[in-house]
Amino acid sequence: MGSVTNSILSGTSGRTGRVVIANVHGVEVSRARPVMRSSSTEPQTAHRELFRFAVAFLGLYKSFARLFFGKRKGLVTPYNQAQANVLENIQLTGDEVIINYNQVLISKGNLLEMIPESISTGAAQAITVTWINNAPPDSSNENDLCSVFVYMPSRRDGQFFSGVAARQAGSATVNMLPFYAGEEVHVWATFTDEGATAACNSRYMGFTTLT
Repeated sequence: MGSVTNSILSGTSGRTGRVVIANVHGVEVSRARPVMRSSSTEPQTAHRELFRFAVAFLGLYKSFARLFFGKRKGLVTPYNQAQANVLENIQLTGDEVIINYNQVLISKGNLLEMIPESISTGAAQAITVTWINNAPPDSSNENDLCSVFVYMPSRRDGQFFSGVAARQAGSATVNMLPFYAGEEVHVWATFTDEGATAACNSRYMGFTTLT
């Protein structure tokens, strides 16, 4: 026997047999309760590894993606969309996760696009990214803020830098932690507006080695 509760405050929830009823963001959904299995096939094991990797990778800029990766589509949140983007652009080769860096996005939106120019490294693990200032003169886009994400594949670690320079500046410099010296890193950059309500599609800037 199963039971379902329906409350104005809590929404509908409960279970009948293997059918689970839940309230997700105000929408009632039903799912089949998963059945535990004692063994996994190779594709299932690979999928779980890729999923774990995607969650950890996205965790490095999760708060930003929750705000600036498109808009909610029904039950699909910006975070869900960001996670799907990562999963679509990774694959498992042996024990190594291969990333299609050029296709991974850290933000998605309709703000004036970023036109990337270059990346370079300097002393004290500094990374400088440059771009073309394509904002119309005296427009609000001149004050769009650049954010930078740096990822180190050898450590599966990275750093996110929010709002480090205005679009009109044409460049931004960030400093990585000292113990990352000598690491190869991959770099993304994007813009958000001053009110933190919109973003552009991020751009993959390329890779470099920290000095």
